[in-house]
Amino acid sequence: MALSFSRPDLWVPTRKGIEEGYKKFQHRSLPSLVDFNATHNPHYLFAIQAQKHGDEPLQLQDISHSQLRDAILRCQSWLETNVKELQPPVEKDGVVNKGSPVALLMESDVGLFIHQIALLGLGVPVLLLSARLNPLAVRKLLDATGSKAILASRRLSRTAGEATQSCEAGTPESVYERQHFSSFLDAAAPVPSEWASEDRTAIILHSSGTTGFPKPIYQSHEYLVGFALCHELSRSEAESRNLSTLPLFHGFGVLAPCLSLSIGLTMCMPVNSICSADAVIELIQRTGARSMMTVPSVLDDLSQLRDDSAWDALRSLQFVATGGGPLPAAVGDKLVAGGVQIINHFGATEVGALSPVFSKKSQPDYDHGYIRLRKDFDLSIEDVDVSENRCKLITYPFGWNVAFPIQDQFIRRPGTQLDLKVASRTDDVIVLATGEKVLPGVMETAFAHYAGSKTAIVVGHGRFEVGLLIEPRQTPEDFDAFRDEVWAFVEQVNQKVDTHARLSSRNAIVFLPAGQSVPRSDKGSVLRQEAYRMFDHLIVAMYEQLEAASSITAPALDFCNLESGIKSLIEDQLDWKIPSNEWTIEQDLFELGMDSLQALQLRRLLSAANEHEGRSALDNSFIYRYPSVVRLARALLQSEQQPAVDMVDQLIQQYCGGSARTGHVILLTGATGGLGSHLVQHLTSLPEVAKVLCVARAASRSEAAPSSDALHKLQKSFESKGLKLGQDAWAKVEVVQCDFSKPRLGLGSDGYDQVSSQVSHILHNGWPMDFNRRVGSFEAQFQLTRDLMQLARDAREKRPQMKPTFLFVSSIAVVGKYQQKMGDWMVPEVPMRDSSCTDEFGYAQAKLVCEKMVEHHARRGDIVAKYVRVGQMTGARNTALWNSTEHFPALVKSSQHLKALPKLSGVNYLVDSTGPGSGKHDGYAPGQGGRRRRERGVGVSSRESNATVVGGCARRHCVIAWHRTASPVRRVGGCHAGRVGRRHCSQPRQKDGRLLC
Repeated sequence: MALSFSRPDLWVPTRKGIEEGYKKFQHRSLPSLVDFNATHNPHYLFAIQAQKHGDEPLQLQDISHSQLRDAILRCQSWLETNVKELQPPVEKDGVVNKGSPVALLMESDVGLFIHQIALLGLGVPVLLLSARLNPLAVRKLLDATGSKAILASRRLSRTAGEATQSCEAGTPESVYERQHFSSFLDAAAPVPSEWASEDRTAIILHSSGTTGFPKPIYQSHEYLVGFALCHELSRSEAESRNLSTLPLFHGFGVLAPCLSLSIGLTMCMPVNSICSADAVIELIQRTGARSMMTVPSVLDDLSQLRDDSAWDALRSLQFVATGGGPLPAAVGDKLVAGGVQIINHFGATEVGALSPVFSKKSQPDYDHGYIRLRKDFDLSIEDVDVSENRCKLITYPFGWNVAFPIQDQFIRRPGTQLDLKVASRTDDVIVLATGEKVLPGVMETAFAHYAGSKTAIVVGHGRFEVGLLIEPRQTPEDFDAFRDEVWAFVEQVNQKVDTHARLSSRNAIVFLPAGQSVPRSDKGSVLRQEAYRMFDHLIVAMYEQLEAASSITAPALDFCNLESGIKSLIEDQLDWKIPSNEWTIEQDLFELGMDSLQALQLRRLLSAANEHEGRSALDNSFIYRYPSVVRLARALLQSEQQPAVDMVDQLIQQYCGGSARTGHVILLTGATGGLGSHLVQHLTSLPEVAKVLCVARAASRSEAAPSSDALHKLQKSFESKGLKLGQDAWAKVEVVQCDFSKPRLGLGSDGYDQVSSQVSHILHNGWPMDFNRRVGSFEAQFQLTRDLMQLARDAREKRPQMKPTFLFVSSIAVVGKYQQKMGDWMVPEVPMRDSSCTDEFGYAQAKLVCEKMVEHHARRGDIVAKYVRVGQMTGARNTALWNSTEHFPALVKSSQHLKALPKLSGVNYLVDSTGPGSGKHDGYAPGQGGRRRRERGVGVSSRESNATVVGGCARRHCVIAWHRTASPVRRVGGCHAGRVGRRHCSQPRQKDGRLLC
């Protein structure tokens, strides 16, 4: 029979009165909770700690509450015996004098928690250090807090030693090697008899300050008890197991052990806080966890799993709490659509946890895009911008008598008081996808004193690493030479910041073009968010370049001695501190101290070697799945289906002979269309693209027009759309005239061989826009799709080391009836197995047929075959031109003749009330006399939409759903609203017979 958990009574003070409501039987500290549970819940599990030694199977260590208490008492005995700087508090004349803090610098496992509670129970202040800090940051915190001793794990003892050696005044701090938690679980060890008295300034956490260095944050016992109260779980929901991938030295990570102490939510800990998706699933299954706490980057990896059993494991969890950084909307939506119960958690180091954990089944009105504030916290919500529903939080942390404003702005969820969405930070903290926080002050301040830089801005919010945006003081004559000079300076500054805050390579630096400058306020301050928006295209291109194999200079690996090659790669290419003779190829790299940036760099180096040899790129979790040199080598050798001996022979031949690394050659269909022409403009602007082959139908089936005429026709098409390509861009464009009805695309043997010998990517974008055709009439399109994929396979045969990519441009019409059939607005990004979800007209059904063809060829593995579902596109972002033959513009034209607009519930119309070019548009909403601001042109307005539109194209393939929350507008401009059609329309501007929107 399962054990039940006896909950302790907890108490925390508020600003209403420190002692108000306090009863003597209520618990005010974590040591008190540990003592209570050892008496009332002795056999109930506090934690399950995963352990792994080399290639041995994963082992799970159960720790009950009585074992936890005994382990803590034994740890206290060891501390009192071995740490000479330990100074318990002394009370004199009613005043408690505290000793110097003891710093903890160790990996995140149950041992860290045991040491922490042991010191708290002795009344010794605890400085909890992140394992990711560099020696300089550790030094700053030791000086600021007056700590006299450091307890460090063996792996982090080098960091601790370097920090103490840099002591400028007085005696350096003593460094002690922490004892593994298993030694404190030994039943034969002595058990001290009593706890020390409580200390109200018990624990010291840290965060980043305005200078870029971490600052200490002092907290009381009540602060930690606040985490123990942060839930809205019933007994049946709470008395289960919770997997936490969070480090115990960060605020969010404190939540799991505290809830285990207060409500019996047993904490399950992985071997490392950096945990692969596969390891997470294994732990869920092995431990029987019913909930999870993690960071967005782990959820991103989990969302990409294809194993049904993995998704079943995630669906079995009653909640998955995520925090520490922003969860990308696409990731959250995909997981929720797959049945995963996501809840957003939020907190701050200064105040603790502000969002309770709860079961979504008990609160079905919750929207995972928002955080839900806890009701027992003393806080106030103040409006910042009523028109945009923006607000800020003023909090009174437990035990404090002063207010603390949260350094974020929020957006209220309509119709609620406690559901908020983080809009922006009021400080400059950059939150990486891993949840790690970077304060850009050190890097930016250093560049403020660099002669060649006028302004430097660190970027990287939501990414896996940081980059640097630089406005040169003068336009360099030689950008490559200037980049080398800047990189030499960056390498110096890198030594002053945490490892995850460092720039990884020269390619992480982007320079503003001549004539462009960083936006500033009237006072001269850099407008950071505005700069991010203004130069988003440069930032995106920089991160794409970082991931591109062609941008990475990877040393040739000796596949006859791959293990030695990878070890040398780590030591030579990464900032690896351990001498070669002090580590082996069998050891876990993360146990040796590899951080997230080093793992990212190693994955890119190995992936570049793989891709340059025609293999698949390595995913983000590759290093975490195979965290030793031996396992990495084995995984790389077994990644191809060909025999290992043949593969090694081929690689030896290729590496010995060398290989030229040339730019991508992309074959594009539909280049004269709206999307196709913009694709040409974009592709030719990319430095890694050497050539764009634009497919055009031959002038006749017997004789093609001269290539110069075909190119001239393409140029005229671009001019009609207001697109301009420079000479360098046109130099990359080549027109290939094809006859799709003939073998080999009508190119003949020589022409076909010439194309197949150089093409690296095929982008099949061309498609007849005719919604009246039946699916059977698209036979020619099916044949063309098949022939283009055959071209990709022929290209692979000519260059076996390269795997071509085929991308088919599909349509959201393929999933147009998904909501009607499945009852869910959110469409998962998976192959559509049920054809009844497709709109019932030939265009959509034919796109579905081609998707199935792509899926079939993708399974063969000889080429990379993909498709993307594109939604309804508007006019171009820059020119505002919109093809008047497309569905929506055609509907608008007909409404002008009929003098009527479609009658749609919940849809409002925006009309240009002052004529072209004025930029002023009136917004009409039922029952309202106000106006609604609009950025550009005329379109449809709704109170709320489920679609995210970027550049006129629905991101991914979300279903566009206009909420039916308002009555229709009866008269707009010169048109009456009536039952004209099924979709929204508006009154556009016109110029030279062309629609503008």
